[in-house]
Amino acid sequence: MNITGYVTKNKSTFAESPFNEADSLVLSQLSYLSFGRKYAQYPKVALSELSAHGNDLVRGTFYPKSNVKLLHALAKSSRFAEVKVGFFRQRNSVKRVFRFAAVTFLLPNGDSYIAFRGTDTTLCGWKEDFYMSFLDKIPSHTLAKDYLNDIADKLGGRLFTGGHSKGGNLAVYASVHAAPSVRDRIILVYNHDGPGFKDSIYDTDEYLRVASRIRKTVPRDSLVGVLLNTAQDYEVVDCNSLLLLQHNPFTWNVSSDGHFKKISATSYSSRVFDAALTDWIYGMDTATRRKLVRAIFTVLEGCGLTDVTEIAGKLVPSMRGMYRAYKQLDEEGKELMSHGGKQLVKLWFGTVFSKRAKRSG
Repeated sequence: MNITGYVTKNKSTFAESPFNEADSLVLSQLSYLSFGRKYAQYPKVALSELSAHGNDLVRGTFYPKSNVKLLHALAKSSRFAEVKVGFFRQRNSVKRVFRFAAVTFLLPNGDSYIAFRGTDTTLCGWKEDFYMSFLDKIPSHTLAKDYLNDIADKLGGRLFTGGHSKGGNLAVYASVHAAPSVRDRIILVYNHDGPGFKDSIYDTDEYLRVASRIRKTVPRDSLVGVLLNTAQDYEVVDCNSLLLLQHNPFTWNVSSDGHFKKISATSYSSRVFDAALTDWIYGMDTATRRKLVRAIFTVLEGCGLTDVTEIAGKLVPSMRGMYRAYKQLDEEGKELMSHGGKQLVKLWFGTVFSKRAKRSG
């Protein structure tokens, strides 16, 4: 079953059954909802009340129909219905390239779960993700740390942090860099298929103090969670979909007692992608990565649209706009995109045949 089935089947309360990884994925998914000012105050609204506003809350999300079903299940759930949601905060800047949102859930047993939103449907959000390839810290990292410290000061009790996709990355960063008094209250940090970090974070004292409390999970065909994943251990979740579609949390297989259905390793395609992309990224110096990412998004933004779902719906005119933007790049930008693309394909094929040779050897 998926997380909606889990919400329906699990009849235990948080007092009867401790917070688990499926609970984390459920609440992480809710962080994508279009909360507004009403939810920015101290948590007063219960999850049981959200389904009445489902159509408004799911607007602009990747999986609106699945989100509506989840909201209806939560409204009837003995485990989740009385969970309160609040302290919603959202900060966006196209100029500074960041999209940040976070929300807090108060559990009936006194614990709190602080959820960080992952990448949304905007080009700006995707651009910020790519900036992780050449920046040690993106603006959302600082916003996440400040949010965690601020909200923790307003709450008592134990804390859980987490998120899906970029949200998982933000949860780890915020927890690692939180004030010591806040960090000590964190029980577990959940990173659901979120990318890793550049090498610089992993050997710090701050990271090592939190490392044993980080729980990272990725789907079988993970393409996102393995990015920049140079040190974090992770468990692999079986899914009922394929390739990039497994990034969708609604495809993850969950048991009624809140455990993911685990398998021993990521798929062959995931490992090939990880090896090829790692070699490609680290085969460039930081300055080259920066120039390449900026060239890529200059072309993408040439379509004149700001949302990836709009681009998909207007593919032909979008491609024309991108081609015009590419033609206007300087020679260095064109060369970087051309050479970079060829190099990635070369590395991918090289990795495929290398792994197959090892298999048959």
